[in-house]
Amino acid sequence: MKKILIGTTALVAVGLVAGQASAAEKIKLGLGGYYQSFFKITDQDQVNGVDYRSDEMVQEGEIHFLGETVLDNGLKVGVQVQLEGYTTGDQIDEHYVYFDGSWGRVLLGAENSAPYLMHYAAPSAIAGHGVSSPNFFNFSTGTNLAGRVGQAPSTLINNTSDANKLTYFTPRMAGFQLGLSYTPSVAGGTGGSSGSYGNLTDNVPGRQEQIVEVGVNYVNKLGPVDLAVSGGYLKGSLEADGLVGGIQADDLQVWSLGLNVGFSGFTFGGSYVNDNRGLEGNNDITGWDVGLVYAFGPYKVGAAYANHQREFDGGRGDDEIKFYEIGGQYAMGPGISLNAGVQFLDADSDFASGRQDGTSFLIGTALSF
Repeated sequence: MKKILIGTTALVAVGLVAGQASAAEKIKLGLGGYYQSFFKITDQDQVNGVDYRSDEMVQEGEIHFLGETVLDNGLKVGVQVQLEGYTTGDQIDEHYVYFDGSWGRVLLGAENSAPYLMHYAAPSAIAGHGVSSPNFFNFSTGTNLAGRVGQAPSTLINNTSDANKLTYFTPRMAGFQLGLSYTPSVAGGTGGSSGSYGNLTDNVPGRQEQIVEVGVNYVNKLGPVDLAVSGGYLKGSLEADGLVGGIQADDLQVWSLGLNVGFSGFTFGGSYVNDNRGLEGNNDITGWDVGLVYAFGPYKVGAAYANHQREFDGGRGDDEIKFYEIGGQYAMGPGISLNAGVQFLDADSDFASGRQDGTSFLIGTALSF
């Protein structure tokens, strides 16, 4: 999901008035997207007397409505609306417009933030899986909350997710690119919304506002080596003092680092994140991952590992998740792959309800269109 970023409102205005701002042709929408379908067999412990199924079919997919035109002055103007390929409360996913010129790119709407889009993490050989923000997480972890996307491991800065925001990406210069995102409020939710009527509520204790996110990465080819390095930072401000889960709230702060190195078919990478969860005291989530993938012909194989830990003040107990993956894929044709692998989970906690061991075998297909 690597995308290039955006400009400021002022830059958009400059681009619009720099020349005659008429379109060569009206925007016409096309289609894109992906669909992933897997069969899994999972063996995991019982938690608090609850049994879990051993076999299951799981699916994930989106249909993307895409459109772009180029004005006579060279400014690109586009739109994207992403429709979930299954019934869900967040039926419309990302939806935004963008302006793209020699000065960079501006994005306005419901889309992931700059540090999210510019992040690099442990690579995976299994489509839709991996140990950093997978589409599929094949385990139930009880009350263990060391994961950062639902209860799955992730080093992505995804705290604002698809909340309405303004993002700017500079042009890439000598391999470097900078991205900036501003989310006025998460009061309207983080799953994408319209917000076209009325105003959002304010001064809610413990809730974050005026969230600023910064992403930077360096992507280049150094002789036979492909190198990608990323860093991200998020800073939120409390609307009003208060308690969150019985703990005093604080300004939200998250930072991340990532690295990918490619050489002769191999890709090695990893990442790190620290998230204070908007709480005072020792209540951080820290996580890291590492992975190695080898691609040869239509085949790709690899392995990865992630470790995430959550601290919790007040005698509530600490959590830890260790997550392993081994697998591969075969490219059957353009945009079509067959995938298989095995994953292992070791979840530990100061409380029995957060302890879990599991093994999951999976096989499935991934389509892109």
